[in-house]
Amino acid sequence: MNKTRTILRASRPRTGMAAAFVAIAAGAAPTAVTVSDVTFTQDAASHDVTVTYDLDTLDGEPAFVSLDVLTNGVSVGATRVKSVIGDVSTTPADTASLVAPGTGKSIIWHPRADMTGAALENVTVRVAALATNHFEGLYLVVDLEKGAEASFWPVRYTACKPDLASPLFYTTELWLRRVPAATFKMGYSGLTDASPVHNVTLSRDFYCAVVPTTRAQHALVTGKWPNGEDASMGRYPVTMVSYNGIRGQNWPNNNLTQSGQPVTLLRAKTQLQFDIPTEAQWEYACRAGHEGNELNDGTPYEGTDKNIKPGVGYYDLGWGQANSGYSSASQDNHWQPVALKKASDWDFYDFYGNVLEWCRDWYGAYSGDDTTDPPGASGAKYRVSRGGSFRLNASTLNSFFRRHVDATNIPTQSNNQTGYRLVVETDEGNASAPATGANRDAAGSTAAALELAFGSTAYGRRAGAGEHSVIDTLTPISFVLILR
Repeated sequence: MNKTRTILRASRPRTGMAAAFVAIAAGAAPTAVTVSDVTFTQDAASHDVTVTYDLDTLDGEPAFVSLDVLTNGVSVGATRVKSVIGDVSTTPADTASLVAPGTGKSIIWHPRADMTGAALENVTVRVAALATNHFEGLYLVVDLEKGAEASFWPVRYTACKPDLASPLFYTTELWLRRVPAATFKMGYSGLTDASPVHNVTLSRDFYCAVVPTTRAQHALVTGKWPNGEDASMGRYPVTMVSYNGIRGQNWPNNNLTQSGQPVTLLRAKTQLQFDIPTEAQWEYACRAGHEGNELNDGTPYEGTDKNIKPGVGYYDLGWGQANSGYSSASQDNHWQPVALKKASDWDFYDFYGNVLEWCRDWYGAYSGDDTTDPPGASGAKYRVSRGGSFRLNASTLNSFFRRHVDATNIPTQSNNQTGYRLVVETDEGNASAPATGANRDAAGSTAAALELAFGSTAYGRRAGAGEHSVIDTLTPISFVLILR
């Protein structure tokens, strides 16, 4: 195998069949690092798991390497795979933990230290490597634990997905996923406000928050609970925050914000370029590679609430009139905890409904011209919000609807339907990357390119095992083979 040209990716297991490993050419997204030949074993006495792999880099430089463990194809979460030693990295800032290229690299994980009395069935392990000249990983994580009184908030990068079951995910940690620069088709021809469809180029990569900002996260950043609740409502998206109160009124004249606002505080205490997304950034991240009126998991858009049901329209992806508890007799305060619905094809949550999300732009009609990094209108009455809310109908819960009304879009005012999602802008990107398709397992798709653009990922099963295996942290049995 020519390791500089191919990587290993696992196809989805089929019932009663072994999961095949397929080599996918990375021509659509050339990588500077390649991981291959990943296997793992578990010691019968200590239960320690040893992962082996080969690492190749085009320039011979060391790489940032991370380990993830998946059961039934789903990550167990970064907070549950942290007791690791060997050829594995800690943080990008720790250059001593970078891994030199070579064969027979090994990582030892102590699962008993991270989870006791558990057996992880149908296990694979994932080794991800990122080039050292591009430290940023697939996820950027801000540690807010010390709250508003902290002089800085630590930042780390990881290729592992967040643990949605952990309270850290929606309270003391702020998770953002990297989105690649590209050109995409913005708008939808079936809606006047979203027409005409036009090409938009985003020239730089950016990180987008996995979920809208929660009340707990907002309180840790600002020291205030604007909704009046306490930590019991911490997983709910924050509302009652005005546009001007989040980032200030200067855009697009300049990118300055004002003292005490969440965006200002995050910039100062992380030294990263935090903001709320432009309309173009919001729509591109929301669409997850889909076009037209498709929703961000590829299902068709359904614009009539009476037809919304499981598997149809936004029902599985978000919260609107059809499933939030809203009724004419009970119209307010039907927010829902974040990340309870299905993820988009780029692993974002709650883009549809729950709460509207402020965008940076003034509302203005599309010109139809191809544009690069559009800042929106130069001025207007309304700031745009996107995505719909718990009390809005299906016509607004999609990737293209642009909200601009007195009730929710006056930038000096707040309301119980509108919150915000954060982004971090970078100075890097390749806008020539393809932006068509979003089948997360397909070669050349946008989702595949998103996974590969910053390094490479390989999956492996236990050496010498059959199709399914268990990492066992409790019993004296080394492995249990599950036959299907």
